[in-house]
Amino acid sequence: MKVRLQIDIKKFIENKDFRTLKMLLADQEPAEILEMIEELPPDEKIVVFRLLPKDKAAIVFSELEADDQRALIELFKEEKLREIFLSMDPDDRAELLEEMPANVVNQLLSYLTPEERALTLSLLNYPENSAGRLTTPKCLELYENMTVKEALEKIRKEGKDKETVQVMPVIDRTRKLVGIVELQDLIFADPENLVSQVMNPEPVFVYATDDQEQVAQIMRKYDLFVVPVVDSEQRLIGIITIDDIVDVIDEEATEDIQKMSSVITIEESYFHTSLPKLVGKRLPWLVILLLLGTVSQGIIASFEELLAALPVIAAFMPAMIDSGGNIGSQISALIIRGMALGEIKPKDWWKVMVREFVVSTIIAFILAVVLFLRSMIATPSLNVSFAVAAALVVVTIYSNLLGASLPFIGKLIHVDPAIMAGPLLTTLVDISGIAVYFYTVKWILKM
Repeated sequence: MKVRLQIDIKKFIENKDFRTLKMLLADQEPAEILEMIEELPPDEKIVVFRLLPKDKAAIVFSELEADDQRALIELFKEEKLREIFLSMDPDDRAELLEEMPANVVNQLLSYLTPEERALTLSLLNYPENSAGRLTTPKCLELYENMTVKEALEKIRKEGKDKETVQVMPVIDRTRKLVGIVELQDLIFADPENLVSQVMNPEPVFVYATDDQEQVAQIMRKYDLFVVPVVDSEQRLIGIITIDDIVDVIDEEATEDIQKMSSVITIEESYFHTSLPKLVGKRLPWLVILLLLGTVSQGIIASFEELLAALPVIAAFMPAMIDSGGNIGSQISALIIRGMALGEIKPKDWWKVMVREFVVSTIIAFILAVVLFLRSMIATPSLNVSFAVAAALVVVTIYSNLLGASLPFIGKLIHVDPAIMAGPLLTTLVDISGIAVYFYTVKWILKM
């Protein structure tokens, strides 16, 4: 097993011991090098890139944050910049160009051959966050009428420069996807057999316009590490590999967490996001939620007579609001996660509502018993304790059903369900939960 070294790159640069540093970096994985140079200033990062082989430099560069990439492009000598850019995979090139200003894009595109330029621009023409943007055309394609022997010869000849040869798409002469074949099946097959006899004739594939999150779900569902990408006529464009999908899963999870916290999506990492941008991404929702929160003031004011007659019920407001917000947040998180994994479909809304009504009713009565016993300590009145406990039952069931329904409403109006969770749900439950609490207590006590 290879031993991972902790290299003090900064010390080697200060001592100008570039030969030793180059030798040590040669044995490190790109991910480890990325971690080592993360805190280095651009002028020291550039030294590291000059010592790396071009293929490894391209991988490390493609994983840097966009602002680091821009800073290094300004410092690279043109020859080194050209070398790194040409060594990048087409999908990584497209992602880089998307983040760069127009003058840099024109400079980088000038390094490509007409064929490579057309390929890169075609990837950029696909919708953002689509399968087409993740596609690499560096796949080894086999024809259905090839013999196994011819296929293996092609693999030996061309496979080294391809993304993978473990799984290969099979096409006809019009480039239409007709199957998929694994290398091990070819190795153990009769050399005179046709590829069409060895391949799986019903391959799982995605369209270039499919959303990247949908691609991740398909690869997870079928346990794939390669999936072919086709156009509207099912002609092969390329493949998506599992390493790209891992990045997508990470991005989508980060985006959902941000939306559930009512933060407008931030693509950069925390320390690479400027302070004005952090404020701008968080402030809009906070202002909206603040204004919504003030509605509860008017609701409380409308029950002044009830509060004056029974001041003790005000003491249970925090418990009521917290319980409603907690149970609503719990179920909304479960529903959103189920939707993200494809386990819950929009058509399942009524099943979820029935199921959650039963679940919330059981939970509500258990919580009500606990609150009833607790309220007997605060007030000797059985009527008040019963009214508060009954109100908790109503608030709990109502909040749970609201939390379960909001993600479905989000889907219906084409809004990310994650937005419906977190602070937005809590604020809505706070506003409506207070009203439900007071109306329930007032009705039971007939005041």
